[in-house]
Amino acid sequence: WLERVQNRLKLKFDNLPEDHFTQRPKHIRLLATDSPYHVVYYHSARKSIKVAENGMSLLLKGPVNDHSLCRHALKVWLRVKARQTLIPWLRCTSRELNLPFEKTMIRGQKTRWGSCSAKKVISLNYKLLFLPPEQVRYLFIHELCHTRHLNHSSRFWALVERKLPNYKCIEVAMKDSWRLVPTWAD
Repeated sequence: WLERVQNRLKLKFDNLPEDHFTQRPKHIRLLATDSPYHVVYYHSARKSIKVAENGMSLLLKGPVNDHSLCRHALKVWLRVKARQTLIPWLRCTSRELNLPFEKTMIRGQKTRWGSCSAKKVISLNYKLLFLPPEQVRYLFIHELCHTRHLNHSSRFWALVERKLPNYKCIEVAMKDSWRLVPTWAD
């Protein structure tokens, strides 16, 4: 039993980046936008950490020896990146599928990729940036379908299937997607 569990865990974590479990990553790869970043840390006497994007580099300047401040600064950067990327992408998908919504919020939920309220407010998790584009699109379609059916009824799933015929394959792949989120982003 122990060997089976160890083998399963080895398979699960073998393909993760080298610094997946670190609190100060050297590299960040946002699969959703196919954007790899090299992270550079500059120590300075500032009280907080400033993050600047320079091409495909992220420059963190401040008390970078404080791992919790680095982690916080990177999560703030991720939220901004999600607003810049995910919201326009969701709007485009909404227009394409003729499934309008009222408003979007970017959050950092621990157990959900997204949600849709009765008022058609869609909340998206900034951690979606770590997922492949087809999984992000599936999540968008799933939440947009909730603007018509605020449940998981057979009518809801029929609508999802009309909008994305291969959704079941993507849904299966998403069950393991939390492993793509590095520990510093949690």
